[in-house]
Amino acid sequence: MAQTSGKSVFFTGATGYIGGTVLEAILNSPTPPKSITVLIRDEKKSAGFQSLETAKNANVQITTLVGSLDNLDKIQQAAAEHDVTVHTADADHLEGVRAILKGQKARKEKTGHRPILIETSGTGVLVDKAKGEYPNDVIYTDLNPTPKTKDFPALISMTEVPESSPHRNVDLEILAADKAGFNKSYIILPSTIWGKGVGEVYDKGLSNSFSDQIPTLIKAGLDRGRAGMVGEGKNIWPHVKITDLANLYQLVYTKATQSNPTIGHGPSGYYFGISGEYTLFGANSRIGQALVKNNLIPTKETTPTSFTSEELQKYYNGSTYMGTNSRGVADRSKSIGWKPKFSQEEDLYQHIDREVLRIEKEFGKEWKVKKFTSAY
Repeated sequence: MAQTSGKSVFFTGATGYIGGTVLEAILNSPTPPKSITVLIRDEKKSAGFQSLETAKNANVQITTLVGSLDNLDKIQQAAAEHDVTVHTADADHLEGVRAILKGQKARKEKTGHRPILIETSGTGVLVDKAKGEYPNDVIYTDLNPTPKTKDFPALISMTEVPESSPHRNVDLEILAADKAGFNKSYIILPSTIWGKGVGEVYDKGLSNSFSDQIPTLIKAGLDRGRAGMVGEGKNIWPHVKITDLANLYQLVYTKATQSNPTIGHGPSGYYFGISGEYTLFGANSRIGQALVKNNLIPTKETTPTSFTSEELQKYYNGSTYMGTNSRGVADRSKSIGWKPKFSQEEDLYQHIDREVLRIEKEFGKEWKVKKFTSAY
């Protein structure tokens, strides 16, 4: 059995795509915690989490707390009772995060030691308003900005992110708590995550094995009968494979819980989960090719077309979010030893080929998809 860190962990979001992966990563870390309390909505899943073989092999005791981020008293109490809180549930649930921070403040006042918060934000905080009409060269770094050179535009520090950006209000509350000395915060910002969720929590059906952005684009293509995009799809987004992202969380957790942590926290504790970039036109073109190749839509046209305003309302509640640019480089993440294995655009595209079939198999009836032969 692995030697535990001796830490107790309060964990939110374990039934989700990111959360299930992060839970697996922490259980498999070189120094896993001595105990984890998992927040879940469905009490029926309690036995499944408590009987995880991975946890037993790592000598980690898992208990469950039935509730949600809306149960603020429960959240505050749980955060107050644990050395570490790993929050993967909802990057925009401000009141839930405030409850966590109140609990961590109480723990600091009681024990004299600053508890740890590992927060899940996202590179959505970096977006612009391109609506798919253009790429941009506004590139953020999770470290300190580097000087501008002739061949590369200046990188921008996270201190310059507007307060009105997605997730930013939550992140700023966390940074304020760190500055006040109530905790040590580590904010991880995943990008477009791809790959099937793998591990015991997925095998047992405890966690969701689908990501969000690529599957939603695939579902929209299946539903409308052709791959679709916001505007002209010229915007650029970063990406990361789920297994690479798991390695980043594991690395941050391991280093943050060492006796003498050497990694930054607070304003020096941003960690981008970015391994590469892709254009939305390129991703949707690959979706179109896969839909046609597998006879899933009534057309031979693989080139994506723009979503109408009605379609944007149907698939994205009217938002043009998938037409934004979000660009960054994971300087700090890599400086602490993160080495993502899947950084090429083609890695993502090959996943799309597989994901189209998995989405159609899992959600085809729900989206009323008709089968078509190759005879057009």
